[in-house]
Amino acid sequence: MPANNLRWVKNLNDPNRMGPRITLGLFAAGATTAIDVGEILERTNTGNTIWVPADSDHDATTGLAIAATDIASGDLAGFYPIIEFLDGDVFEFDIDTAAATAPEDAMYFSSSKELSASGTNIWAYTVSGAPNSPAAQNRGSQGQLGDNGVTFRSSKKVWVVFRLAYSSYAFIQRA
Repeated sequence: MPANNLRWVKNLNDPNRMGPRITLGLFAAGATTAIDVGEILERTNTGNTIWVPADSDHDATTGLAIAATDIASGDLAGFYPIIEFLDGDVFEFDIDTAAATAPEDAMYFSSSKELSASGTNIWAYTVSGAPNSPAAQNRGSQGQLGDNGVTFRSSKKVWVVFRLAYSSYAFIQRA
């Protein structure tokens, strides 16, 4: 898991980026809805204004984000850090059942902390370079020996990019 459980791995479009886009999102009091850092959030509470842990497979047009901090009992309602995913942002998540995912496989809701290889509404797509990806093939014509194969290993970890249409940052871009 990436450092601090923020799940951000890298940005495919900007290899020099040092981290995700973090901004503030509105939350209920911690006693009402506890939040763990790294959870997938949806804005479906109180007229689609308050972030809560994702809890169902739906079309997510109210927006998705990732919690950038814990919120617990004793924390007041208000604004707390969230990650708004940008074009090319790669995140690491567990999947509910180990699978040999290949690049561009669709990923769906499983829970606020896991994705699934099956479902109804596509939330994200897998990317190459994940820990389960085969290494670049050796070039026999160049004297490189050995076969790195073409098989994606079964894994409980997956690297994904979320659908931009579901990013809360995409809503800013519509203005």
